[in-house]
Amino acid sequence: MAELRLIDADLQFFEDHPDRRAHIRDANPHEMNGEFWSLGPHDSSRRRILIWLVPRSHPLKGRYPVLKIPFLAFADETIADEDRVLLPLIDKLMHDAAKEQGKSR
Repeated sequence: MAELRLIDADLQFFEDHPDRRAHIRDANPHEMNGEFWSLGPHDSSRRRILIWLVPRSHPLKGRYPVLKIPFLAFADETIADEDRVLLPLIDKLMHDAAKEQGKSR
């Protein structure tokens, strides 16, 4: 039930900010634990969630209105919650993930 509220809150962000396509926020306790564990040992205070509003033309849109990407910030890093910062970061992460899986985008 808590996960549903998180998704709703993420969707609400884009309802409240129709000019935005990406958002970053702190991870809630226990949110996406498995995904974060797969990133290796880290301090849980570094956990962030990148939220990407899937474009209408994207094949994922019918299944996922938003894509949540686990991300670890450096200990002293501040990441601006702005599309001009987040969209290139999301694009690079997705491109790198496709390469790891042997797929091209």
